[in-house]
Amino acid sequence: MKREVQLYIQDTRVDLFQDESISITDSIQNVSDISKVFTPFSKQFNLPASSVNNKLFKHYYNFDIQNGFDARFRVDARIEINHVPFRSGQIRLEGVSMKDDLPHTYKVVFFGKPSDIKDIFGDEEINSLNSLSAYDFSYADVQNTGGAFNTGIQSNLTAATNLQNRNVVIPAIFVKDYYTYDTNSTNKLSNVSFNNVLKFNLKPAIKLKRIIEGIQTQYGVTFNMADEGSIKTFFGSDMFEELYLWLHREKSPITDIEDVNPLFGMDLEKKGKKLTFADFTYNSGDGDVLTNNTLIVDRGDSYNLRISLNSSSATSSDTEVIVKDRLTNEILYHRENITITQNVNQTIPLTDLTSGALAQRTYDLEIRINTKPFQKNFNALTTGLNINKNATTTHLYSYSSFNTASILFIQDYVPKIKVLDLLTGLFKMFNLVAYTKKGSSTIYVQTFDDYMTLGTTRDITEYVDITQSTIDRPVPYNRVNFKFSDPVTQTSLRFVNNFSQVFGDLNYSAPEKYDGQEFNQEVPFEKTVLINLKDNGGDITNNVIGWWVDADSKTALGKPYIFFNRVIDATNYPVTSTHYTAYNAPSNVSSDGNHTLNFGAEYDEFTKNINTNSLFSRFYQQYIVQTFNQNGRIIKVTANLPVSFVLNYTVNDIIVINAQEYYINSIQTDLTTGKSQLELIVKKATYTNSVLT
Repeated sequence: MKREVQLYIQDTRVDLFQDESISITDSIQNVSDISKVFTPFSKQFNLPASSVNNKLFKHYYNFDIQNGFDARFRVDARIEINHVPFRSGQIRLEGVSMKDDLPHTYKVVFFGKPSDIKDIFGDEEINSLNSLSAYDFSYADVQNTGGAFNTGIQSNLTAATNLQNRNVVIPAIFVKDYYTYDTNSTNKLSNVSFNNVLKFNLKPAIKLKRIIEGIQTQYGVTFNMADEGSIKTFFGSDMFEELYLWLHREKSPITDIEDVNPLFGMDLEKKGKKLTFADFTYNSGDGDVLTNNTLIVDRGDSYNLRISLNSSSATSSDTEVIVKDRLTNEILYHRENITITQNVNQTIPLTDLTSGALAQRTYDLEIRINTKPFQKNFNALTTGLNINKNATTTHLYSYSSFNTASILFIQDYVPKIKVLDLLTGLFKMFNLVAYTKKGSSTIYVQTFDDYMTLGTTRDITEYVDITQSTIDRPVPYNRVNFKFSDPVTQTSLRFVNNFSQVFGDLNYSAPEKYDGQEFNQEVPFEKTVLINLKDNGGDITNNVIGWWVDADSKTALGKPYIFFNRVIDATNYPVTSTHYTAYNAPSNVSSDGNHTLNFGAEYDEFTKNINTNSLFSRFYQQYIVQTFNQNGRIIKVTANLPVSFVLNYTVNDIIVINAQEYYINSIQTDLTTGKSQLELIVKKATYTNSVLT
């Protein structure tokens, strides 16, 4: 069949050189580096400087053109073969080659989806996820039965009723003092006052699934959150539902630096309120300048913002105002110790907004008002936002009366980690892959094992060049080390001292010590040994806690901590002086025991038995064991693949050559000729689905 390649960039079909080779490399997970997830990409290829292409790239070679093509960004593109969709993705312009002072070729590289994830997330941290503010909660949610410490909450003042809506919890992870059931101890967990003492030892946690949902909302991406036929979901699985991210951002005290007795844990003394453009209603002036609760500023324009406040509370000088752009997480204004006089309308100048060097900039502002340590009541008639455009027009917005109150703002506690690093860490931890399907923008995230069960068997014997091939050993590694970040907590450091190994890590060696090199796989998360408390007689209480201090019993920090949350039945050993019979506890093991967050087999803090359902056994063993198989081989062959194959294959397919089955490691295909270089792994076992319940 005649083969013709079509390339569309931003829906414009571009001109191609007739003899130009467009070579696409496809690989889902290369056995030479198990920590990476690959998406299709091309070698650099050339496009002629035709009139069509010059118009598309806006004569990029002419750097005097204003508002020309911006090569800093990739642009949407798609490749078709014989007018049938092959791959969707993006094109990056590398440069222009000139001949005789005229443009000759545009140099481009094609990237398949979802390779643009890094460009979408950039360097933003997860505390920029604005949807997390939906889970801000008040002090009443902390101390009451049915609150965040006892059973968890859905959102502010709404108790959780099941695992699915247990969005925020306060787990028993103590950041300073240690509590026990030993009657000889002064720190008895059954006697300590939650309100006066324990709350300064605790920090909240949020369901990890809410973080993933926040990423979807913030960046306009869609993950598969439910099963679609044979395509299993990871982020929507039962196992993932139990995972929580502990909100421990700093190890410093929450009290002022002058305080003799510093306090840690949650800052519930601060009184605050968050307002956004969406909270204000246009009142009067020269028209409403907000668009979908945002302010769009064109080049040359300047908007001056002021907020008017009038408090019925007593005069004080403790008010703090912070203004940030929720789209960029940029702090635009910050002022402390503002004096608010009782029953006096005060206007506070906030900031001037321009587009800077951009032709246009959109602002989505958050105005935060803190009145630590006092609650303040602000009047409805005089709380307003004043916007002046170019000092010529005035636009007045009003807001209803409100009180500052003891609110814990989730984004203040989110640990320091980039969105991309969090996702990459999860991919490494659970051996995940990501891919898209033709005609869909959904990013499918699955375990490697689940993905490998979905392939189609394709016999390419008749297309293979039998005159030459190579056979290599499968992997140059004789040892694979899986590890978490270096331990920082005292319990984990004690474990190292006692057992000469790090809790949760795994060193995997091939059964036979053949020649090779060492590979290290590290995830950016912390691991800690948890404590099942004993009573005065030395019996296990099954009340599990974490103690987040270093070797000197001082508050530690470490990397972000992910754990299974378990609601403990504390009927036999109540906690706190209020005698709570239930509380949230961290665990390295899922509630059904089917999963652990350890790479290797480790003891279960609840049962005190060894649990072998490790990350390795659940998510890596099928792949690694097959890779280390003595009879495993990697073969490299050349084939002239037909259009029907090139258009329909996926890298989880099983390739058959002369009745022998292979898994695909990589395929490099010249789309214009069909000539392909295949790197194949001899199939020694059939993949089975991961256990995700």
